[in-house]
Amino acid sequence: MNRKRTKQNMLGALLLATAILPVQSEETATQVTLAKLADITFYQTFTAPATTVSLNESHISAETSGKILTIPVRVGDTVRQGDLLSELDCQEHNYRVTRAEAGLASIDARVTLANRQIKRSKSLIKTSSVSEERLNQQQADLQIALADRSAQYASIAEARLNQSRCRITAPFTGIVRERLAGEGEWINPGQPVIRLSDQLRLEISAQVSIDRIETLQQATQIKLETNQGSYDVVIRQVVPAVEAQGRNREVRLLFTDGRALPGSSGRLVWQSTQPYVPADIPVRRDKQLGLFLADQQTARFHPLPLALEGHPAQVELPADTLVILEGRQALNNGDQFKQAN
Repeated sequence: MNRKRTKQNMLGALLLATAILPVQSEETATQVTLAKLADITFYQTFTAPATTVSLNESHISAETSGKILTIPVRVGDTVRQGDLLSELDCQEHNYRVTRAEAGLASIDARVTLANRQIKRSKSLIKTSSVSEERLNQQQADLQIALADRSAQYASIAEARLNQSRCRITAPFTGIVRERLAGEGEWINPGQPVIRLSDQLRLEISAQVSIDRIETLQQATQIKLETNQGSYDVVIRQVVPAVEAQGRNREVRLLFTDGRALPGSSGRLVWQSTQPYVPADIPVRRDKQLGLFLADQQTARFHPLPLALEGHPAQVELPADTLVILEGRQALNNGDQFKQAN
């Protein structure tokens, strides 16, 4: 009888516990607030130091020796391609051109004479008044004179080339940055006279952190911000090397609308194409940062592999995904929750 009563008491207690279990689970479920992902995300703005560099920062040198007669440009002047930068005393080269041209006239006279002699000898050889050997000699003299004339043409071209080198001109449109010689000074070939910066062919050199390169390449708009203004730019090349000290990669960019002055420093500015959540929203579970998402009444932990502590985290989820905000710190993956009123 006692055993029967004991079994009935145990069965009753079990039924009572089963009946009150849902009530207890509902009472102990964590209260949370929810938000759509689109309402808490933003598009992060990134920056990197950048400098405008000239593709040609050239020391314009003399190609012949001589005394400088004039340097008509000053520091800061803008010159166009072909403009005179400096002029040397060219009297010696002028003399050489004159001598070479006179030498050509002498050779031309020899060629004319040789042609006449050959013509006469050919008319006389029929009457045996001139030997064939003499005719051959005259033809050889003509060939020698023709060869001398070809060499003289080369000498004239060389003399005129050296004559033209007395005028040092700008190889490109640019800005005079420095005068490296003075008027009256004797210079030798290879000695620089003017330092010239290319004003038209410019690029931007930016040092970008290796973990931001992908966001830069995906950006739809990139700007260079300087104290002169803001300029639209596009990527020309991401240099395939990593700076050992700063763990950066150099990026070369081109201006698309206007251009800054050579040497200008500023910041490269671009915006992410992927949404980010603020740095304080991800939580850490099992050594991973992630978000708690609402799956019916169950919290599901969604890891963010690229997230860093204290930094906004990139997310690739639908915009209408429900994210648990308040109460997330008390949750674990699979916990039940109820939404706060």
